[in-house]
Amino acid sequence: MASLASHRVHAVISTLVDGLTVGGAEAALDLPPRSAARARVYLALLTAVAADTVAHDLPSLRRTFQGMPVESASPADQAVTRHQALATAGWGLAATAVHRPAVRALRRRGHPRPHLLVGIVTGVGAAATTLPVRWRRATERAIEDMAAAQLDAELAQLLDQPID
Repeated sequence: MASLASHRVHAVISTLVDGLTVGGAEAALDLPPRSAARARVYLALLTAVAADTVAHDLPSLRRTFQGMPVESASPADQAVTRHQALATAGWGLAATAVHRPAVRALRRRGHPRPHLLVGIVTGVGAAATTLPVRWRRATERAIEDMAAAQLDAELAQLLDQPID
C-alpha cells in the first residue's frame, strides 16, 4: 500500500516531467542546430520521460516478468493519461504556433535567449494544466489503497479467530 504522500510525490514528479519535456524541447532551440549540446538536452528529456514511464508502469512490468497476467488500467487512470497527453500535445503545438513571432519579438527587445523564455512559459503552462488532474487521481488512489488495506486487515482478523 502506497501512502497519500507517495502518490502525490509521483503526481508532482510526472507533472514536472511533462513541463520539462515541453519547455525543454522549446528551450533547446537556443542551441546551435545539430550540436552536441542540443543532442544532450534531447537525450536528457528522453531519459526523463522513459524513467517516469517505467516508474509508472513498474507494477505491470513486474507482473509481466513473473509470468502473471497484467491488470488493465482503470478507466480513471486512462482518463488521466489521456488528459496529460492532450494537454502536453496542446502546449507543444501552441509553442510551435507562436514560436517564430514570439522569438522575433523577444529578440527585438534584446532578450539573449528567447527560446528559453518561451520554453519556460510553455513548460509551466503544461505542468499547471496537468497537475490538478494528477493530484486528484493521486488522492483517489490513496483512498483506494487505504480501503484495500482495511479490507485485508479485517479479513486477516477474521481468519485469525478460532472456529468453535
